[in-house]
Amino acid sequence: MAFKFNFDLPADEEEDIRIGNEDRMDVSAGAGDEASSNQSRIPAQSHTLNEMISKLPPHIAYSTLTIPISSSKIINIPRRELFDVKMQLMTEDTMSTDQQKFSAAFTDEDIRTNTYEGGLKSWECSSDLVKQLAQDITAWGNSPRILELGCGTALPSCFILQSLLSSPDTPPHPVHLTVADYNIDVLRLVTLPNLILAYLQNTPHLSRQSNMEGENENENEADGEPREIELSPEILASFLSTLSSKKITISFLSGSWSPAMISLIHGVEYPSTNKEKMCNLILASETIYSPESIPLFVDMIEYTLKEGTGRGYIAAKDIYFGVGGSVKDFVAFVEGKGWRWEVVREEKRGVGVSRVVGVVCK
Repeated sequence: MAFKFNFDLPADEEEDIRIGNEDRMDVSAGAGDEASSNQSRIPAQSHTLNEMISKLPPHIAYSTLTIPISSSKIINIPRRELFDVKMQLMTEDTMSTDQQKFSAAFTDEDIRTNTYEGGLKSWECSSDLVKQLAQDITAWGNSPRILELGCGTALPSCFILQSLLSSPDTPPHPVHLTVADYNIDVLRLVTLPNLILAYLQNTPHLSRQSNMEGENENENEADGEPREIELSPEILASFLSTLSSKKITISFLSGSWSPAMISLIHGVEYPSTNKEKMCNLILASETIYSPESIPLFVDMIEYTLKEGTGRGYIAAKDIYFGVGGSVKDFVAFVEGKGWRWEVVREEKRGVGVSRVVGVVCK
């Protein structure tokens, strides 16, 4: 049987691996041709929140993921259903192009190199990262600039937004959250919808109007049953108003990790950087599965993580069979830069591959 990422599973209930004679990750053609890979990568682009909101469908279906933090505490994160994404793609004018691009998301393929990098699915390392962030709130809770790389369904960013919005106090400083994914369509199809769902989770009045009633701590929040909400003008206006009142801004980046993306973050030409736009907190999960991508990922950390006080939370499997990436390879790059690496969480169930969450500091 093949090694593959499974997806859309309750955290820690099932492993996302299958063990057999050959453990491998399902990757479509082209992974080994680095020259071709460099030429075909999607160029980096920036997108505003208003631009992304204009691309939303009128309704979305979602279910709630329950992430256990301890024996007495859980975190509930609503997220858009994958079948609902597929239905939207089937109704759009670009159906044939997008369905071909994202067909890996609806089959046993996990990624399609330089076309689709797995962003429509929720990977279990992102749940591991949420668990660690929940335990380390005092370490990152005062971060004014946050960047999630390879965000996909953006569970860590959704948790952070929930935490910011649930606080009765306005942050002492503006908070800028940037979410980056290889595909702009991932950003519009799952990332932003999930961020809006995270907002609604903390807005009881609008939650009731949006059929999210029953999703609070006193009721069975994560019943696993899909629900539907209308993304009405009232909800979207309230979402924007609440972000403004809480001094939270959200921006989006699509395309490959590159000098161009670094320039977009800083607003100056690479390799120059803007000291005020260095990030206090970087988040990433399942981003080091390919040896070819690790140097690019390390460059992103080098040029965006604030020196001294910045923390980069990286969640990954120890090794990605069939693709070649590993925590060991990533740590070799980190140590080669003279940075600090500390494993703060280890997860393993049964005979599966171990998973870790580590913190990088420069």
